[in-house]
Amino acid sequence: MNWKDFFDSIGMNGTKWQWRIMQWERRWKDRKETARQRRSQVTYRHKFCSCGALLDRDERTCPHCGKKAPSWRVQVVSRAIGLVIPSALAASSTLLIANTIMYLLVLMLAGGQALIAPPLDVLADLGGLVLARLPEGGYPLLITYGYLHFGLIHFGFNMLVLSQVGPMLEQEIGKARFFTLYTLALIGGGLARFFVSGPVPTIVVGASGALFGLIGFGVAYAHAIGGHSAHELRNFFLRWAFYGFLFGFFIGADNVAHLGGFLVGVALGFTLERERFNRDRYTRYWGYAALTCVIATLAAFGWVVLRQMQ
Repeated sequence: MNWKDFFDSIGMNGTKWQWRIMQWERRWKDRKETARQRRSQVTYRHKFCSCGALLDRDERTCPHCGKKAPSWRVQVVSRAIGLVIPSALAASSTLLIANTIMYLLVLMLAGGQALIAPPLDVLADLGGLVLARLPEGGYPLLITYGYLHFGLIHFGFNMLVLSQVGPMLEQEIGKARFFTLYTLALIGGGLARFFVSGPVPTIVVGASGALFGLIGFGVAYAHAIGGHSAHELRNFFLRWAFYGFLFGFFIGADNVAHLGGFLVGVALGFTLERERFNRDRYTRYWGYAALTCVIATLAAFGWVVLRQMQ
């Protein structure tokens, strides 16, 4: 169709609109080609063994290392997920957004008082970890509690730490390892606080356990690397840890949860340093671990929603 004549006939600038339509058609073709290439990347007939060998999709044993060949279908799903999840959105940014959404939800449900001291029943209903009376099957609370906060100051301080420490570590170890570290440290902080809780019901919320996990990871990882620059970075994280524990002591924060997350981070810091020179070999497994953590987090909040609907 001659778009120029059409738009000229209705009193519009035909040349201008023809150029726009040509641009739209070119973009549409580019997008179709991009989609075709992505489909071919996901569904091509080969798969990779953990040793790095390229195998046919139907091979059951790797002829190079003799190990059982991985599933082609599992690798297809993994590649598809990698294309669906936007790589531009960092895990630390996603966590900032998720925590902000939960804080705004508390504000919406509790009103202005949530700026200073949100009602404990609202926090408990949204997934706060209520110690001494953990409901049956309430283990999802060991994740959900970390996305809630006691007011604006608590929220602001934790998000400041996440925005300062998170991107630095994520750039070093990658998105999958970072989110796995964050989630496991969150669970570790909740478990530590749960096991030392007294008979009086107490509610625990906040991302501090996970953040101390990031700090503990930074201490151990940088110390294990060694060298002047790494030790300077280690000392940076040690200062964060010292000020964090000291601040927690003076304001009565939950240093038990902080310590639990910190120790998880230290353990993972030494673990990940050992694979530093062979990182690509284990990246796929960390991707599976991160996907498991994502599913566990979504399922935990789903459990909270279903509990409130009962």
